[in-house]
Parts: sequence; structure tokens; C-alpha cells
Amino acid sequence: MFEPGLFAGTGFYERFAWYRANDPVSWQHPAGEPEGFWSVTRYHDVVAVHRDTTRMSSTGGMRLGSTERAVSAVANKMLIVADPPDHTRMKRVLIQPFSNDVLSRAEQYVEQVVADVVETAVRRPGPDLIAQLERIPTDVICAIMGLPRADWEWIGRKTTDAFESPSEVQRITANGEIFKYFSDLVRENRRTGANAFVSGLTAQDTGGARLTDEELVFNFSGILAGGNETTRFTLAALTLQLVEQPDQLARVLSGEADPAVATEEALRWSVPGMHVMRTATEALRVGGVEVEPGQRVVTWIGSANRDEEVFAEPDTFDVGRTENRHLSFGAGRHMCLGSRLARLEVAAYLRTLRRLVRAMTLEGEPRYNGSNFTWGLNELPVVLHA
Repeated sequence: MFEPGLFAGTGFYERFAWYRANDPVSWQHPAGEPEGFWSVTRYHDVVAVHRDTTRMSSTGGMRLGSTERAVSAVANKMLIVADPPDHTRMKRVLIQPFSNDVLSRAEQYVEQVVADVVETAVRRPGPDLIAQLERIPTDVICAIMGLPRADWEWIGRKTTDAFESPSEVQRITANGEIFKYFSDLVRENRRTGANAFVSGLTAQDTGGARLTDEELVFNFSGILAGGNETTRFTLAALTLQLVEQPDQLARVLSGEADPAVATEEALRWSVPGMHVMRTATEALRVGGVEVEPGQRVVTWIGSANRDEEVFAEPDTFDVGRTENRHLSFGAGRHMCLGSRLARLEVAAYLRTLRRLVRAMTLEGEPRYNGSNFTWGLNELPVVLHA
């Protein structure tokens, strides 16, 4: 699973299929890594790991390649690397901006942002559609967080650098700049109360669930990343499938495909969060394999979403797929906070394509970022035709 360039395309899906059939819970120890880990590739085993918060911990990091120092600095202070009771306490506060009532009021704004982006892409097509699509999640999440409009482009760029830059120095620097930005925002809001999003979260005290300023800063960064990177990859993957499969595009543009149903297939197919890691706190069995305390367990969402035992014809992209319990948002306590917001954005994109677009053409070679964590297209030379 660690050959150079494996994730620079889609060939890793064949590797996943081999592991599911022959070695579904395999021991991996890549060259240069100080320790190995268990690699989990089948759907039901992945779900079992995600739902076991008694014997599986997130505080040792949730991704391969994390440094111990960085993880220890945010463990139990950032939702994605927290265990109960800290995870429960933080989620009780942080879920408020993503409640059904709040997002129902945001739907019209989401539709407006998507329409503006697609209209611009049709009028002024550029060499890379992703440069336009990335505005959708960035503008939506920044608006929900009440961030100044003048900062949105900078925020989108820094978020991408923090996760995707090939330079470790640039990734660390970008993360530091994002943390400083939110530190300044929280401190200023303590003085003025001008940001309703921040004020709403700092005022929360449901069952003793108030967050510290440090926890707010770490989790604002997580919200920004979760709302930006993953949705952009899903929109790009969806677009590429539609342009490469004219029959699927015709179903979308004719209105035959239900946007809500097609959204789930886009999420299953795109898998922007490729893997999630946990650390065993006690001995247990995963898929019949003995896992010892302290050992890392890596679940491959990209493999689970193509599991033949769960999905009919899993390697076929079908905008009408109705049996679609994908794991792109995870499972259990760590289910993604922004799942409904992502669904709103993708469904709005599908509706807008039907209204404004008659055809798509691929004008060059799509390119993937090569990451085994936040995986997806970073170049998409597609033109939308009015």
C-alpha cells in the first residue's frame, strides 16, 4: 500500500480488492516508518473499528504520518483526536452550527453560491475547473463561520497548503498561520462579541460543555478543513465521472437522477478521506486477527466503499444507486459534523448543472494529489457549456 505514486491515480482500488479477498486485516510496516500497523480493508471490519470507542482510541492520532509532538498538542482538545468524555463534551457544543434548523436556513445561500460559481465557470471557463469549484465549500463554510469576506481566498489557500503541500515546512507553516488566525479571532471576539458564530459557541454551556479558547481554536481549524477540502474533492470527482460517462450525465441533466440519490453516489465514489487511524487500548480481535494494546489500526474508507459484499457492482458509478450506506463520513461517535452541509452543497451543484449546463468536455489530463489521506483531484481541465 506504500509504493510511491500508488495514490497518484486510481490503481490502488485494485490493490484494495486484492487485500479484501486475500488479507483483509494485514500487518503493514513501510520502509522508514518506526512502527507498523494493522491495515483494515473490509466494510464491516472498518465499521467495527470506528464504533469501538472503548478499546480503540483517537488520541494517538487519526492519520498516518502524524508526528507524536503534534498529536499530543491537540489530543483531547480537538474533536477528531479526542475520546469520551472530552469528545462528547466538545461535540455537544460544536454540533450546534450544523443542526438541521441552522442548515435549513443556510440552504438558500448554498444554492446562491453554487449558482454563482457554475455561472462563472460557464461564462469564463479556465484551464482548471477545480480553481472555480473550490470556491463553493470555501465560501459556504467561511460564511457560516462569519469570517470577513476579504479573508476567504487566503483561508482557502492556506487550508489547501496545510493538507496538500508537498513541502512539510509549508504544511506546518500553513497550519500555524491558521491557528494564529483563529486565536486572534477568538481573542478579538471576547472583547467585541462581533462574530455571532464564535459568540454562539463560547456561550454554550450545555451540561458543562463549555469550550476553552484553545479548544475553540483547534476545532475551528478542523471545521474549516472538514468543510473545505473534502467537499471540493467530491465535487471534482463527481464532475469527472459525469464528463467521462455521458449516460450518467444525461440522467443528471434530464432530471431523471434524483440529486439526493446521486449525491450519495458521489460521496461513495470520491472518498476524500481515504483512511482513518485508531490505537488499541487493550487486546481485541479485528476481522479474526489479534490486535495487541498500543498497536495502530488503519481503516481504509476507500476500500470499504468498494466492498463487494456490501455494494452491488461497486466499481460502477451509478447516479441512481439506492442501496448506498457508504462510509465517507465515518461511523460511530466520530461521524462527520458537516455531513449534511456537504450533502447540501453537492445536491445544489447537481441541480445547478441541470439548470445551466447542456454539456461538459474534458480538455486535458486530470491529475490526482497522490495523498493516501485526503485524496482527490487537484487538476481538472473540464469545460462546462451553457
